[in-house]
Amino acid sequence: MNDPLLPPFTVTQTAIAQIEALGGTLMVDVEEGGCCGLTYAFRIVYEPTGSEREAESTEGKRFGCPGAWLLVGARAREVLPGATLDYSGTLKPPRFRILRNPNTPNVCSCRRSFGDPWPGPGQAECRSYRPMPWDDHFDPPNAWKRQTGYPDR
Repeated sequence: MNDPLLPPFTVTQTAIAQIEALGGTLMVDVEEGGCCGLTYAFRIVYEPTGSEREAESTEGKRFGCPGAWLLVGARAREVLPGATLDYSGTLKPPRFRILRNPNTPNVCSCRRSFGDPWPGPGQAECRSYRPMPWDDHFDPPNAWKRQTGYPDR
């Protein structure tokens, strides 16, 4: 098997450890939403192992980093070069995050949304307390739930 292709962005050891702990491949992409118009989207994909892995899947391009696999969607590949993928267990909620992205000058204060200039606090599209898709333990603050209509969105 060929050596894995490294992603065009930095992946911290903390992020690699969390991907390993989740037991799958981390899918990173960009979707519409958030208070600045676009948001990073993360999910865990459980795939075949070994020689069955394809460099390009229907969901994204595969990258390897020591100890973990990433699938990166087309939209994310456009904005992630030069950025850093990190994971923090101390944030509320614990989550993956993109740090120091030179390609997204307009970001919201929680760094989950980018694109248009940040419109300020209290937006209905706010993602600051939205848990990771696999996290069923975090209960966002009630005020944030009322403001955003969570979990209806």
